[in-house]
Amino acid sequence: MTPSRAAGRGDTARARARVVGRHDVTAAAFDTTAALIIALDRSGRIMRFNAACERLTGLQEADVLGELLWPLVLDEAESVRAQAGYAQISPDRAPGRYENTWLDQHGERRFIAWSTAFLLDDGGQIELVVSTGLDITREREIRLEREESEARFRALFEQSADGVVLADPHDREVPWRVVDCNAAFAHMNGYQREELIGQSLDVLHEDDLLARRGDEFLARIRQVGAPARSGGMHRRRDGSVFPIETASSVLTMGGRELVLGVDRDVSERHRTEAQLIAMNARLTHEAHHDTLTGLPNRTLLLDRLELERARADRSGRAFAVMFIDLDDFKRVNDSLGHDAGDDLLREASRRLQATLRPTDTVARLGGDEFVVLVPDVLSAHHAARVAHRLRVALGAPVALGGVELTVQSSVGISLSPQDGMLAADLMRHADMAMYAMKRSGKNGVQFYDPAMNAEAQARLWLETRLRLAISEETLGIHYQPQVDVATGALVGLEALVRWTDTDLGVVSPAEFIPVAEDTGMIVALGSWVLDEACRQAAEWQLDVPMAVNVSPHQLIRADFVDVVRAALRRHALAPHLLKLEITERLSLGDPGRAAQHLAGIERLGVRLSLDDFGSGQSALASLMALTLHEVKLDRTLLVGVTADPQSWQVVAALLALARGLNLPVVVEGVETAAQLDALRTMGCGSVQGYFTGRPQRPSELRGIVGHAAS
Repeated sequence: MTPSRAAGRGDTARARARVVGRHDVTAAAFDTTAALIIALDRSGRIMRFNAACERLTGLQEADVLGELLWPLVLDEAESVRAQAGYAQISPDRAPGRYENTWLDQHGERRFIAWSTAFLLDDGGQIELVVSTGLDITREREIRLEREESEARFRALFEQSADGVVLADPHDREVPWRVVDCNAAFAHMNGYQREELIGQSLDVLHEDDLLARRGDEFLARIRQVGAPARSGGMHRRRDGSVFPIETASSVLTMGGRELVLGVDRDVSERHRTEAQLIAMNARLTHEAHHDTLTGLPNRTLLLDRLELERARADRSGRAFAVMFIDLDDFKRVNDSLGHDAGDDLLREASRRLQATLRPTDTVARLGGDEFVVLVPDVLSAHHAARVAHRLRVALGAPVALGGVELTVQSSVGISLSPQDGMLAADLMRHADMAMYAMKRSGKNGVQFYDPAMNAEAQARLWLETRLRLAISEETLGIHYQPQVDVATGALVGLEALVRWTDTDLGVVSPAEFIPVAEDTGMIVALGSWVLDEACRQAAEWQLDVPMAVNVSPHQLIRADFVDVVRAALRRHALAPHLLKLEITERLSLGDPGRAAQHLAGIERLGVRLSLDDFGSGQSALASLMALTLHEVKLDRTLLVGVTADPQSWQVVAALLALARGLNLPVVVEGVETAAQLDALRTMGCGSVQGYFTGRPQRPSELRGIVGHAAS
């Protein structure tokens, strides 16, 4: 500090001591009040700066004494205005009450309401300006929110497509008198708005429902707090009756307690739900059973494994899990055709079921892999005898395509509890044992041995390489077109991550995506894919949506909505040009948080698509519960659509269902012209698949994308 500066500070300190002492401003009052108190000399320099000021700004009084106030707490523009205003004050011209914004210690604006007093010298001139301020930031926000809320309420009331009504539940003459309603409410019930105002809501009921039970309804609405949802029936003016869904809440307007009701005609939904219920039994069975053999699938097998595990815990009895693989099954498909291969799988499933007890379970996981659950196993020898009987049954000659074949099989066995207590562990260990049997020569039985860790080591290596690829961003994205069935025009693109590793070579997404989800790497991977897809869409100047798959693990993260918003802003991409594809696996993790985040995504203007629709009953639940802009039919639905009338009927029914809900449909997995023709006949709008466009690198799509964008 220079001598002149130090002298100036000393003079200021002495002046402060003299002035403050003369006017008896006590340190206790300054430091204990929650109000901001500052004392300024006539030039605007700080004489006192109380503890509340210190807490707000992060500045210490000792460091700011003698400094001009405004540059320390105001932004540049407001600082200039404040100094100019301060220069105009005079003993007979007090500024009165005013507001300005201080910057707090985090650089955030805080709104302060000030009251100012002057302390005069012996000559009647201002010697000290003392201002007391209150932080009114929260009160101001509340006031603005209330004003905005009232404006939004009126706009929603008038413009809502739902019927909205305000009723007075306390009117003694007219029970639940209609105070006001919007045009949609009147139209829905067959009235003019003016005809309903002043009438009892019971005019819409087939009896005096509210006159009898109005107090009970009001008590329930008060108790719920949030909008109380219920269903009922309304009677139109013409006497017709229709179902409604209503959400009621209590509010106070003009000092009166009123009930706000939001009603929706759900006639169409009831019809659609009836269709869903009719289809649900069939889809439920298909969701839990293999379509080719009728055996339980993985989902049902895991359910039974969990039940058996719980039963075994209580009884102390062991059970066995057996993985069975038909040796050289591919040779049957290659030499005799897939129809013969399907016949063999059906015959194998029949033989397995015939050999087992009613309490045993045999399931088909896919391909030529079967899993058998055998409860109440007495010993490893007992399990081996069961496996031997199964292999003998499978090994009996079978006639296929005019050729008699003998089928051999490899069996892997894990036993509970010694090989694991969890269903997933037992399945994995039996699978490892089966592959060990195949590696050692096939056609035999192998029990699980903890030393069988080669596959686990391979997975660990895959995880290590994937983590490196994600951190170094060495993965790539291919883009698959979604096209209009009628014209072939591009209507969208789906971003599909691809990985070629220097050590592992080309790694299928079916291999590395599950690893990413199991290890949590899917969050970083998904964020990178989202950002890169948005960047590419902006670079191409797309006018069709870019679809990006979202894992449930991403969706439940607290920052998910912020990540999507940041990607859109970073690349200046319009929200409606981004489409997030979610799956029926939303039940994983935290469904409540997932639903909250999906609502946030919808508020951004981003489109939502339900992927893999038709693959299970939970997809139907998702369709009914979520606000969606599109559904994607699962590729497995197309397998037999050109040859199997039942498959055709299922796809046609799902398309009709989506149309009934006003949801566009994209059918994925289109691989043949016959499949495309079938979908065109059904009136499908959009498709995606190898026949209409393979996933390609960005450089290979420039012509297609450029043409679409133009």
